Amino acid sequence: MNILIVEDEPLIAQRLEREVRGFFGARLGKLALGEDVDEVLAVLRAGEVDLLLLDLNLHGDDGFRLLELVNKGRFSTIIVSAYPERAVHGFDFGVLDFVAKPFSQARLHRAFQRYADRAAHGEARSLIIKKMGCIELLSFDEISHIRADGHYTRVHMCDGSGHFHDSPLDKLMAALPANFLRVHRSYAVNMRHFVRLHIEAGGKYLIDTLVEQGIPVSRSLYPAVRSALAKL
Repeated sequence: MNILIVEDEPLIAQRLEREVRGFFGARLGKLALGEDVDEVLAVLRAGEVDLLLLDLNLHGDDGFRLLELVNKGRFSTIIVSAYPERAVHGFDFGVLDFVAKPFSQARLHRAFQRYADRAAHGEARSLIIKKMGCIELLSFDEISHIRADGHYTRVHMCDGSGHFHDSPLDKLMAALPANFLRVHRSYAVNMRHFVRLHIEAGGKYLIDTLVEQGIPVSRSLYPAVRSALAKL
C-alpha cells in the first residue's frame, strides 16, 4: 500500500512517518510526505495513493480544499488535526477517521486498523459522530435503525442508546453499507437486525428489529422491503 502524509509541522510529520512504518511494516509500499495542498495535488490525482493522512491547517490553507480539488479519489483519508469540531464536515468527503491532536499511539493505531479492516472488507465499518466536543465511532454492525429528525438524524443502537448525527437522512444513506435499507422517508433499518414484518389492514406495514417495534414502512418502499427480505 502507498501512503501520503500531508503535515506542515516537521516533528509531527516525523512521528507520523515512524508510526506508519511501525504499524504497517512490510505491507507498506511507498511513503511520501508533503506540506502544501498544491504540492501534493498531482500525487493524489495520479491515483497512486491508498491512504492519505491529512492535517487541516497547512500554512494557513485548509486541508479540506485538497479533498475538494481531488473530488473523492480512490484513496482513504484519515484526518489528523487539532480541530476536532470540524470532524463532522469530513463526512461530506467520506473521511475514514478523525484523530485529534495531540494523539496517542494507541488512538492513531486504531485509525490505522480501521483502514486495514476497510481494505480487507471493501467498505467502512463505522460511522463518525461528534458528541460533547469529542469524536466517537459507531460500529455499523451495532446500529439497529436510523430516524430522521428534521435536518438531522438520530442513530439508534442495539444496546438501546441513541446518538444525534449532524446530517440529514438522505446524505447519511450514501455513507451506509448495503444492509441499511430506507423503509420510510423518516427511517432506515439495518436489515441484519430485522425480526419481523407486520402487514395490517388498510395497507399498513411495520417492521420490528431487535431493539425497536413498529417502525413504519411506506407503501412506495414496501416492494423494496419485500425484495430485501427475499435475499435474507
